[in-house]
Amino acid sequence: MKVTGIIEVNNNRRKVILEDGTNFVLYKGELGKLHINVDEELDDKDYERIMNEILPKRAKLRGLNLLKNRPYTEYQLRQKYKDGGYPDGIADIAIEYLKGLHMIDDYEYCRMYMTFKSTSKSRKRIINDLMNKGVPRDIIEEAMNELDDNGDLAREEELILKLIDKRHYNKEEASYEEKQKMMSYLYGKGFSMDLIRCLT
Repeated sequence: MKVTGIIEVNNNRRKVILEDGTNFVLYKGELGKLHINVDEELDDKDYERIMNEILPKRAKLRGLNLLKNRPYTEYQLRQKYKDGGYPDGIADIAIEYLKGLHMIDDYEYCRMYMTFKSTSKSRKRIINDLMNKGVPRDIIEEAMNELDDNGDLAREEELILKLIDKRHYNKEEASYEEKQKMMSYLYGKGFSMDLIRCLT
């Protein structure tokens, strides 16, 4: 297959573009070792080696390094691979490998995130945050129901009262304007208006 383009990504890395639109990133030194040049054919054996050995190994190591520092959802990790110039098929291989090591688990990610954030965020905000991280809604709901059933999530009433107290709000002495301001603040935090009305 013919190489139609080589684009500099940074000092050490180059994006190789093939005539069928396939593209991948290699180190500059690898281009020399594999004799990859624009307008020249890429040997089939070299292509197979890139796709079956070099890139999968590199993607697995990349994933391990990323997950060493903090957890990622599957979607977030796919974005990292995409940003790094890895083809989708290579990302699939790496993600299956990492799942096999139990290093990616969206359900467990949800449980940890919810347990930690339920003391400072409304459930609505937590759900939105997790959906923005690419977690499917059914996984979010399942994790939330389990934690709820086990009593592992902070109660929203307690969280609202804590936020009210932190802002030195007195329900009995608050003016209409102060009450509206507090209600707006809590609503912006993602709490339901029914709950807000009861507590302010």
